[in-house]
Amino acid sequence: MNKEVLRKTILNHYEMFTNKDIGVVRDYLTEFKKEIDNPLTIVITGHRRVGKSTLLLQIAKKYYKNNFYYLDFSDPSLKNLDVSDYEPLYELFLKEFGLKKAFFFDEIQGKPEWNSFVNILRERKHKCFVTGSNSEMLSSEISTYLTGRHKDKIIFPFSFKEFLNYKTIDTNLLTTTNTSKILKYFDIYLEEGGFPENIIFNQPEILKDIYKDIITRDIISRWNIQNISDIEDLAYYLLSNTTNEFTYSSLNKYLKIKDPKTIQKYVKYICKTYFLFELSQFDYSLKKQRKKKKKIYCIDNGFLTNVGYAFSIGKSRYLENLIFIELKRRNKEVYFFRNAKNQECDFLVVDKKKVMSAIQVCYDLKNIDTEEREINGLIFALKEYRLNTGIIITYNTSKTIKKDKFNIKFIPAYKWLLE
Repeated sequence: MNKEVLRKTILNHYEMFTNKDIGVVRDYLTEFKKEIDNPLTIVITGHRRVGKSTLLLQIAKKYYKNNFYYLDFSDPSLKNLDVSDYEPLYELFLKEFGLKKAFFFDEIQGKPEWNSFVNILRERKHKCFVTGSNSEMLSSEISTYLTGRHKDKIIFPFSFKEFLNYKTIDTNLLTTTNTSKILKYFDIYLEEGGFPENIIFNQPEILKDIYKDIITRDIISRWNIQNISDIEDLAYYLLSNTTNEFTYSSLNKYLKIKDPKTIQKYVKYICKTYFLFELSQFDYSLKKQRKKKKKIYCIDNGFLTNVGYAFSIGKSRYLENLIFIELKRRNKEVYFFRNAKNQECDFLVVDKKKVMSAIQVCYDLKNIDTEEREINGLIFALKEYRLNTGIIITYNTSKTIKKDKFNIKFIPAYKWLLE
């Protein structure tokens, strides 16, 4: 490539990046403090338009001040960038900015042998941060290229705490007045979710546009799918049936696709975008676990409201989806529990093949039969995995009871989300 074009590009990108509004400061920012001095490349992945580039800016300004370089490789002027351009590019960075500690790269993964360039920079004692674009290459594929010398971080939409911070609500003040404000905003968050653009601009059409991009660019184009209506119907059906159980065979009753293997493949494609997540039924045997039913969850409740078949989704399903995503945000390994008698517990949190906690989710416990059912399902899970205490997350019920020697804690969702 022409060196003058490269020079102008890196200067323009640095100027635009450093002058950009840092946006709502993410809770993730503090997590990166311990990564600053280690030599690993940091790969930031996540759903389309979830705020990866903005987080890069926040990391750069907080931890590196003026001690970094930046380049967005999706710029059309870099379309023809080749392997032979990497060393001249590095030389230009040094010439224009002097020696700096860190490189921040957006969308580099579409370039030839980019991994070699990043590994060379690392060997030269530079810290590298790379964002992973779903439409180009996902975290698992990036891992292959960086040969173990990296650390991944998946970014999710705004947590409830981040949402309240944006609304300037003090999350540490739990007076009656402030709690009522928190509950008011929780009602909004429960249905509208935490996608940054939707929160900031309050335009649900944004989510519809993102959904279209996921289907067309991140799935159909990426995997060269010919039967477009099949993948569209499947994605919409799963979205509208969030939190429900399914098998690949059962899905063919509602779709034109009749082959369970094709359905399984398409579900995998959708989940690779981070738009949907499969949840498995827990079993110590991986072979048995794979044969059991699964559940499906969505990255953000805003899609349930603004894209899916919303009126078929009750408040408890909204809350269950929200709790699942928060568990994923907290980097928990999660399963659901169902025994031979069909007693169910929504979530088991597992660490190193050991069940650490059991969580039930129920929006409204006014009906005594509902409360009894939720408690009994939880107790069956506690007995199965020899746990003493279980949690039931509700809309706004707070109490602790003892039943059959087990402690059952009822926790309002807003409190659990703010823990």
